[in-house]
Amino acid sequence: MKVISNQKGFTLLELLIALVILAVGLLGLAGLHIAAIRGNVSGFKLSTASAIAQQRIEELKTLDSSSAALSVGAHANDGSVTIQGITYNRSYIIQDNSPVTGTSTITFTVLYVEPGTGTARSTGLFTRIVKG
Repeated sequence: MKVISNQKGFTLLELLIALVILAVGLLGLAGLHIAAIRGNVSGFKLSTASAIAQQRIEELKTLDSSSAALSVGAHANDGSVTIQGITYNRSYIIQDNSPVTGTSTITFTVLYVEPGTGTARSTGLFTRIVKG
């Protein structure tokens, strides 16, 4: 048998090592992909809660100042909204003459529970309106 010298190419061992390195890298990317999806879902829920709060704040701003919905104090149950199987519970507090006489501050809170984990989450917005 003739020995061929100066052969070029990869050995089977080199190929297996390269495949293991590639597999480890791809597994790392898969983990990042899952984390990105979870972050997007969480961001969607938070954005939805903020949009629900903003919508109700805009409705409150259009009301007459003598409306019961604009009375000073806590409005603990302002209804709930269900979007994609998640129930968002709304509440708000109105403080009169805050920070300036003749204005009111509305602090709006939206609470929801993460499906699957059962973790309670909330987001809050505030605005000021002129009374009168």
